[in-house]
Amino acid sequence: MWGGCDKKQASPKPSQAAPTDAANPKAADTAPAPSNQATSNSAEPMATAAADQPPVPDPATLHRQAMLALQAGQDEKAFQLARQAMRLAPDDPQVVFLMALVLGNRKRFPEAIKMLDELATTTPEVRLPVLGQTAEWMVRFGQYSQAERRYRQLLDQVPDAALVHRNLSRLLLRQGRRIEAAEHLIRLCSLGDIMEDELRALLSISHPFPGDVTKDSFDPIGTLGKARVDVSRDQWASVRSRLEASQARNAEEDALLGRAYAQLNDGEALGNWIAGSTDAVDRYPDAWLARGVAAALRGEHAAAVKALAECVVRDQTDHQAYALMSRSLRELGAIDDAEATSRRAETIRKTTTIGAAMASVETRDAAVLSQLAELLQQLHRPLEALGWRGVQLAYAGEAGTITPADAQRILSEIAQERGQWLKADRGQATRPFVLCDVDVDAFD
Repeated sequence: MWGGCDKKQASPKPSQAAPTDAANPKAADTAPAPSNQATSNSAEPMATAAADQPPVPDPATLHRQAMLALQAGQDEKAFQLARQAMRLAPDDPQVVFLMALVLGNRKRFPEAIKMLDELATTTPEVRLPVLGQTAEWMVRFGQYSQAERRYRQLLDQVPDAALVHRNLSRLLLRQGRRIEAAEHLIRLCSLGDIMEDELRALLSISHPFPGDVTKDSFDPIGTLGKARVDVSRDQWASVRSRLEASQARNAEEDALLGRAYAQLNDGEALGNWIAGSTDAVDRYPDAWLARGVAAALRGEHAAAVKALAECVVRDQTDHQAYALMSRSLRELGAIDDAEATSRRAETIRKTTTIGAAMASVETRDAAVLSQLAELLQQLHRPLEALGWRGVQLAYAGEAGTITPADAQRILSEIAQERGQWLKADRGQATRPFVLCDVDVDAFD
């Protein structure tokens, strides 16, 4: 069913809503309840018939029993109950939605999607939950572009739907489209509804942590998704061969290929890539790192600084880009700027080291979580810092090291502080801060 996940949440939330109200809290009120009309003509049967035959369950009762069976994993029982309900009330929206859920649970995705699409045309009030549920089935069925389109349609209607941001970000992460995914993860931070694995993804935007890619929930999709996994294992030769073998590379894949050449110190291949690259790759930090490395190899350190600045503006978690920028600044004699960017690289490296360690073990150290939140605060990433404070609070509550009253008080303080950052429009670092106040235009 269309729902959430079981990772540690930064802020404890109520259980996920049922599929019919997951995208629209009012859907359960606006969609009609299963009707009893189908059996109303037999409300006064003959006494002998009533004695000989058991009462026919009404659609509402069948709906309730089928949902309970689904939740209990009793798939066949749910199927039979849904079929009974459909026979009694084939036009009831709740019953149709139920039947589609049962079909989807049996992996009969095309039938389930078709059924809900038809329902949405006749019952507009269920359109939003239909979009959400069918999008999730499309992901499971491998129809990724169609699923993405439906998630985005939902966000057009409900911009603060955390479940939709979560599902879309997970799809984008699996596809290796991590820059786009980060936009939705930051939105989850703003909403105060972010989970630990999602916070870890924000610590390293260019690639996942090795410990995260071994989890069953992370199944890379497509060439780029698999190449990002190679990056997480520092297997740049595999990244290169995988992307070079792709018959139709998109701009993001081409940008990563350029970075692979840079990481492998293949100056000739990197030069050819620079000559053949188009403006389409400018959106991606990998392309700018590749250009920065190429410029540095040519001894053009001013150009290198400018390219690497474009990289960190797009991905402020790339400590390697900061380190390369520091080297070129030093070559230019800008020692203070070089020292500042070197310190920034080290601070970011500490956050990624902590994140990588947490991805590989189940235990959590409260002191380490506090350190991570403090480092993120230093990096002017307060929404992430608050998210990690929420994670720390959740673990403390689980371990019984904090009273429920104190946990609720701290949770309220976190929410209040988040609101203050957002109200002041200071939830993310400014461009000058990201660039360590380096005036890149001053270098020719």
